[in-house]
Amino acid sequence: MEAREQLRLLSLEMEMQRAWLAAYLDDKETRAAMRRNNVLLQALMSVVRARSLWLAAFGIAAEWWRQRKLRTAQA
Repeated sequence: MEAREQLRLLSLEMEMQRAWLAAYLDDKETRAAMRRNNVLLQALMSVVRARSLWLAAFGIAAEWWRQRKLRTAQA
């Protein structure tokens, strides 16, 4: 094989490696973004599933409403 052909093949191999690395890094960024989104979604879902928090919030709102009604009735 002559030197020119070897150089062409080496150049082609390097281009393929560069393309593979670029695709890998893009995929890595995409996976990292998906993990961040998954973490946010999991945190949101854990808040939604925490019924005691919702019950406490509802209880606080009901107490506030009752107090507000009492103040309005006395005025």
